Amino acid sequence: MSLTTAGSARRTWTLAHGSPLSHCITGLIAPALGGTLLVQRDALPAAFDGLIVSGLDAHWLWPTLDPAHGVAHCVRAEDLAAMVGGRGDMAAALVVSPTRYGAVADVRALAETAHAAGIPLIVDETWRSPLLGRYAALLPDALAHGADLSVTSGPAPVLRLGDGPHAEQIGPLIERAVELTRGASCADLPAQPLSRDGDHVLASVEAAASIAAAIRREGRFSLVADGFGDLAGITCADPLRIAVNTRVGGLGGRDALRGLGATELRRSVDGATDTVLTVELGTGPVPDVDRFLDALHALPSAREATVEPLRVALPEPGPCRLNLRAAVLGDHRVVPCAEAVGRVSADAVTACPPGVPVLLPGEVVTAESVAYLRLIARSRGGRVQGAADAGVEALRVVDEPAYPW
Repeated sequence: MSLTTAGSARRTWTLAHGSPLSHCITGLIAPALGGTLLVQRDALPAAFDGLIVSGLDAHWLWPTLDPAHGVAHCVRAEDLAAMVGGRGDMAAALVVSPTRYGAVADVRALAETAHAAGIPLIVDETWRSPLLGRYAALLPDALAHGADLSVTSGPAPVLRLGDGPHAEQIGPLIERAVELTRGASCADLPAQPLSRDGDHVLASVEAAASIAAAIRREGRFSLVADGFGDLAGITCADPLRIAVNTRVGGLGGRDALRGLGATELRRSVDGATDTVLTVELGTGPVPDVDRFLDALHALPSAREATVEPLRVALPEPGPCRLNLRAAVLGDHRVVPCAEAVGRVSADAVTACPPGVPVLLPGEVVTAESVAYLRLIARSRGGRVQGAADAGVEALRVVDEPAYPW
């Protein structure tokens, strides 16, 4: 396999290490583009930081749910079209691709849909390995498929401007926003060079392919990506991000993560849910494939883990009464769930599965949302993040009168 270097972005800004500045800068420029942002509902927390900075209203784009694995993937182009149809004053659409589980969205269709509505497409590529944007033979980045702006957060926050129809409008806005944040953004630093050479890239790709092939061959576990063809909105899988369904092999993903222990093998694991263990290659040392596979397949089964994962439909969210900034920065109080119904949530409260917020700051808490969150919190393998307590006995709400919902 040979590698060819992919074309560079029109302009790249490398920001302060480990900061959410890429999304905050996106939030700074958004009001110049329109009054409302379309945002994937399960976007990374840094995207919500950008909304708080912008003070704009948001409409939420729902990702495709994968009930077999209890996770969420990509936004479909038809769902984006339904959101922009007949709506005015939209600033931009922000989607995630690839997802944490390696699903790559149909960015070209999403870009065409956004551009037809007269708005730019912003793609959060935080989960994409930094290797992939450099080598077209591996996986073209979102800019190659028509996205106007690519953002990443975490250890290496970067903003990359594409050649889409909105580039001339967005570029000067980012320049001004970066100038405003110069003290924190390290804006004078050039884009960082690729820290891994071609041999490391090839070794990472070959290791990932070997791991995936062995998992299929052994048959104890399965690959989430093998079901992507049955889900709308996904074009392919990230070759360096492998989501393994460990539940079919008799143990949960979190159990598998604990079983690997504090060894160098665990360094390749990016995260885990009750069903899935996600392996990421390319950014760190290439693991010993045989040792990793031997350790994974040697993990003992847990009898209770063979039960099918919880499959329930997400409730319809309550109406939005406040934007994110007003809800997050307003006065709060913690109340029992029964009293929270009809009030405005001050927190993002996420049910796992499927990892999508049931409540977002500014939305009215409904009885259906409370019942769903408590069901997940009490189910084996279920978790709720963002509630005032793990059992969802109480929720944090904005201190204002209740609404009749």
